[in-house]
Amino acid sequence: MKKQACPYPGRGKNSSGFNEMVKHIEMLIDQVKAAILEQKNAELSALEAQIDPHFLYNTLDTINWKAIERGEFEISGMVGALADILRYTVKNAGGETSIEQELYWLRQYIILQSAKAGKEMLVRLDVPDSLRGCRIHKLLLQPFVENAIKHGMKHKEGECRIDITMRSTESQIHIIITDNGTGIAASTLAGLNSQELENDTEYAGNHLGITNVRKRLRLYYGEQADIYFESRPGSYTKVHLFIPAVPAGEGGTRA
Repeated sequence: MKKQACPYPGRGKNSSGFNEMVKHIEMLIDQVKAAILEQKNAELSALEAQIDPHFLYNTLDTINWKAIERGEFEISGMVGALADILRYTVKNAGGETSIEQELYWLRQYIILQSAKAGKEMLVRLDVPDSLRGCRIHKLLLQPFVENAIKHGMKHKEGECRIDITMRSTESQIHIIITDNGTGIAASTLAGLNSQELENDTEYAGNHLGITNVRKRLRLYYGEQADIYFESRPGSYTKVHLFIPAVPAGEGGTRA
């Protein structure tokens, strides 16, 4: 018996295309469902993460009051500094804050680092009032202060001092962080001032904090920011940081 021709030419081909389209739509629906589930899990994780800082704050407050009751005022000061640091770092870590707030946080950080190092760190600030309200990204200066204490002051004898100076230069703020530590060897200094070594795995591993700061500077400010180091072995190290001057009330995300 002769097979009857399909009265609608091309219908089989169209059916095949329709089936493929249905499969594609089903696949997209599954992907959307998976994305929604993943987002819900992420939101739950974020909510759970919010519990931990509050628990830590309350615990630290309890420890602080117990220290005060026993007359352990040095311990109380350290606990209070740690609580301030936690609040500052957890809340909107990548956001902006005022230079005034950043300097206050740095002083708390230096208190704890001094206690850890077993050396008193003298901090001198030379920052005009006109700049203290300007916006700066949080934790931008911390790696330099940390390096000064951990490396510059490690074998330092006598007075340990960190000076933070800020000046306005046209549309920029020039920040200078100086320590009177042991200084940096010429070869290391050259590497720190060379952006070409940034992609060197060994260099990045040895200077992770500085490498991260360079990346953050590009992310936050693009070509408007710059950084360079100067040092004299056995005498001092200076970090020069240039960032755009962002007056209070301007800028992006607030702290």
